[in-house]
Amino acid sequence: MTLHLGDVFPIECIRGSTITVVYDSFSSAWQIPMVMLREFMDSGYFGVFSNYSLPLPSLFRKAHSVGLEIEKALHENRMAVIDLFGTRYSTTRPEIPNVFYLDKVEPETLNPKIEKIYSNEISRISGKREILRVIYTLDGVSLMLGEDNTLKLLNQTLATIKRNQTLVLTLNQDVVSKRFVGWVSGVSDVLLLVRSYIGAGFAREYLYLMAAPCEDFEPAVYEMRVTRKKGKERFEIKELSAPELGPPAEEKR
Repeated sequence: MTLHLGDVFPIECIRGSTITVVYDSFSSAWQIPMVMLREFMDSGYFGVFSNYSLPLPSLFRKAHSVGLEIEKALHENRMAVIDLFGTRYSTTRPEIPNVFYLDKVEPETLNPKIEKIYSNEISRISGKREILRVIYTLDGVSLMLGEDNTLKLLNQTLATIKRNQTLVLTLNQDVVSKRFVGWVSGVSDVLLLVRSYIGAGFAREYLYLMAAPCEDFEPAVYEMRVTRKKGKERFEIKELSAPELGPPAEEKR
């Protein structure tokens, strides 16, 4: 039976959680947080995308490819972007509704400045809606500020996050140390690990659901396929039984 992401962890199960998507350099799993953001917003959430990894035009194009129209959502007051990448690296700051910048990005003052944006701007725009916060990406934060500073900032965020907020973390494990991956995995309520396997004539991905705060949760492994569809149908996943677990022998070599 073909499943979609929403079948694996429905919104009502993971609301208020810290969700981490860990993947490798060749994986398509960087799309998962964008698909989740679209689905949460369609369910009435307000989305906040903290961008540490891409110029805005690239971010808009990547999101569009999975059916998330960021510019449209910004103009409709359905989401906001905190552009840390543009703050740090760009000399121009396009005036787009609900896109926010800092004066500078430095670890000592980063979280208070972001909290100020939430208190003064995002709370006004979002109203009474619950909020989905996406940090894209944690490895982008670590390249910008260093691993130790990133972990300290993450701990501060987790300690102060509001009850009406769900947090999504994205992490390319090939960019950071095992220690960093281990710490982030340990503080996550929901943990998704996606591995890609590439060989002559094939490219496959496997999604490992390692943790979730659902009462009846059991770890599971799925084969994941990217389709040309948009939104929650972007990924088709098939749960693997015991004899099917792991990559085929030709992929292990």
